Amino acid sequence: MPELFIITGSNGAGKSSIGPDYLPAHILQQGPIFDGDKLYVEKRKELWRTIKSHKECSKLAYAFVTETFDHLVETALSGNQDFAYEGHFTNEATWDIPRQFRAAGYDIHLIFLGLRDTNLSRLRVIDRPEAGGHYVDPRTVADNFLR
Repeated sequence: MPELFIITGSNGAGKSSIGPDYLPAHILQQGPIFDGDKLYVEKRKELWRTIKSHKECSKLAYAFVTETFDHLVETALSGNQDFAYEGHFTNEATWDIPRQFRAAGYDIHLIFLGLRDTNLSRLRVIDRPEAGGHYVDPRTVADNFLR
C-alpha cells in the first residue's frame, strides 16, 4: 500500500531541519521532500532578478508553488507512488490533500513537531530571513501554533 507522509507543526519547530530525519529511508531516497515555503522563497528570489515588484513576485511565486505541488500530488496519486510534504493545517481546506490520498487507499503518517509556546516559536523564526529563509509575521506564527 502506498504511503503519504506529512511533516507538520508550528513555525520554527524544525520541520525542514530535523523533520526529514523521521522519514523512512525509502522516502528520503526519492529525493527532496516538498517544502512549499522553501520553494516560494527560491522562486521569489529568481523572479526578483527580472520583475522588480514585491507584490508581483509574491503572486507569481505563490502560483508556481501551488502548480508545482498540485502536479506532484497528481503524479503520486496517478502512479500510486509514495509522497511526502511539509505543511501546516491552518484551515479546513488544508485537509483536502490528505483526504485525496486516503480515498486512493494510502496509509497516511503525520509527523508533528511542536514547541512549548508561541514565544519560542516566534524566537526560532526571527533570524530566519537574515539567513535567506522566509519571513513569518508574528500573527501567522501564533495562528499556525494554535491551529
